[in-house]
Amino acid sequence: MHTSSDRGTAVGPRPRAVADPSPLQLFDHACRLLLRRGASFTDSVGHRIRAEVPYYADPVLSPPDLDQSVDTGIRLALEAALDPGRIVDIERYTRELGRRRAEEGRPLDEVMHAFRVAGSGVWSGIVGVVERDGLGDPRHLVHVAEVVWKMNDRDAVLFADAYRQVAKGVASRHDERVRLILASVLESRGDPAFLRDAASILDLPPDGRFVVAELRATPPFGRVPDAGPEVRGIRVLRHVGAQRQVLVAHLGDRPVDALVSALDAGPGLRIGISPVVHGLENLPRARDMAGLALRTCRADGEVARLDTRLPDGLLVSRPDLSAELALRVLRPLYDLEPADRDILIDTLGVWIEKGGSAAQAARHMLCHRNTVLNRLRRFEQITGLELSRPRDLVRLTLAFDTLRLLGPEAVLGCGDGWDSAPEG
Repeated sequence: MHTSSDRGTAVGPRPRAVADPSPLQLFDHACRLLLRRGASFTDSVGHRIRAEVPYYADPVLSPPDLDQSVDTGIRLALEAALDPGRIVDIERYTRELGRRRAEEGRPLDEVMHAFRVAGSGVWSGIVGVVERDGLGDPRHLVHVAEVVWKMNDRDAVLFADAYRQVAKGVASRHDERVRLILASVLESRGDPAFLRDAASILDLPPDGRFVVAELRATPPFGRVPDAGPEVRGIRVLRHVGAQRQVLVAHLGDRPVDALVSALDAGPGLRIGISPVVHGLENLPRARDMAGLALRTCRADGEVARLDTRLPDGLLVSRPDLSAELALRVLRPLYDLEPADRDILIDTLGVWIEKGGSAAQAARHMLCHRNTVLNRLRRFEQITGLELSRPRDLVRLTLAFDTLRLLGPEAVLGCGDGWDSAPEG
């Protein structure tokens, strides 16, 4: 738009022609016309969002306040374009919208897609009213397009920044809620109403197939993993404590071996795994059994499945009784000279591990078969047990398993204050 100061003076006055509106004047007129159109224009942008963004086309997924938020956002954007003093209003609304969409759990990519479509819809509306109402040459708007899209990009950044800040807090609160709910399910047998709510929060089927794994790090160098294993078809939730970690695995139709193969008990780590249980109400029992399995580990690097170590699980579940049984069976050997006792214990242990075969035990110990048989007969004479009697053999086997699991110190220590007569 020209003023009197624009006129030339060196060559005398010239006639004043009617000039086309400047790009900024065109933009100003277009924004005012779109504001006057009100909801008829903003509704058309909402329809465009639903047509171009699949997430918003779904009536279940789309935010119920979409039309209202589009109307408010576009009105504030147009007003801020006309009056830079109103920019603070559109910035405040954009941040508030970003926070609201994050709290609702809307996917950021989908919301940003809708944001860009809305910006495109507004720009198309501006160009459209300039053409339709004959305000001027629409090509002049090219000179303000960069300004308009920079404003759109600025608002998009504000929206995404507010969204991410809230999303971090929401995720943190959700993770904490999941942790507390999972701890409650594992530690107590809740009532049916609680379990139904827990299943919804944890996103687990109430009647699913589960196993529990307990991981323990051995100080000072052992560390539990920072994340649970990823196994196709198996969802794993973690409950982390000091030097311990509990995994709850929803197996679906997958076998336990699929989980076991994904667990790595490296240096300084031991893992115990429960048998399969059905239903969330049985997770406390599964955790107890995973703890029993863990206690059967005698060295770092072991992954112990209780369903393959049930006798060991029985022994460690009552270590006092197990140690008393072992003491009653083996105590006569401790009256022997240490070297004599050790050779008998070693021979019996190898003989048991070799399935009661004197020949295989002899090969393993690099001695004659008769040597093994003589040692076995001597053991029978000392203890009064007969290895051909099933009950005596069971007692002997349990005693040796206890010695392996608890150690000789625990076995001998349990005799303090007891009148422990030998078996026989």
